Amino acid sequence: MIVGVAVAIAGLIAFDHVGLMGGTGNDWSQFDKRLFPVARVISGDEIIVRANDRDVIVRLLGIDAPDAGLAGHVEAVAYAQRRLAGHTVTLRLEPTQTRDAAGELLAYVFVTDGDDLNLDMIHDAKAYADRRVKHTLSGPFEQAESEARKKSRGLWDGLRDDEQPVWRREWLKAFFAERKAATRATVK
Repeated sequence: MIVGVAVAIAGLIAFDHVGLMGGTGNDWSQFDKRLFPVARVISGDEIIVRANDRDVIVRLLGIDAPDAGLAGHVEAVAYAQRRLAGHTVTLRLEPTQTRDAAGELLAYVFVTDGDDLNLDMIHDAKAYADRRVKHTLSGPFEQAESEARKKSRGLWDGLRDDEQPVWRREWLKAFFAERKAATRATVK
């Protein structure tokens, strides 16, 4: 009896691990470096891909596009739609985290082998480099944002501090406080 229960539990765990029970299964084997048709663009930083006859929401890792009602939202969505309409994309996952708190898949979305949509969204100033989560491409993303901001491209053209997302305003406040403290420490 105990052996039978143990075998049944092990079987259920195995089915769940491969995604047969509606769970995410092994994201690495299902999604990393695999091609998927884009079913729809939800927002500037979320898309739906078609995987194994089901729709999967993918959040573009390392970026934060303006939400509905905020400056730059319409442009971010239109940009993503133009870039992805009718395309098949390659998803690349981070080694440390494949899902966000809502259970959405986190990925870099490559339109071609060398064309990272996530980075392009930042470079072309349709999204912010999201500093809340560290990831492999943080450095290039932040550098692309800095360049876009200096050149007043896209959402940076005339953007006021109060138009930026709350998380970014808080990050800026902490960044400048840290910079000020470091300056004081070197002066003494």
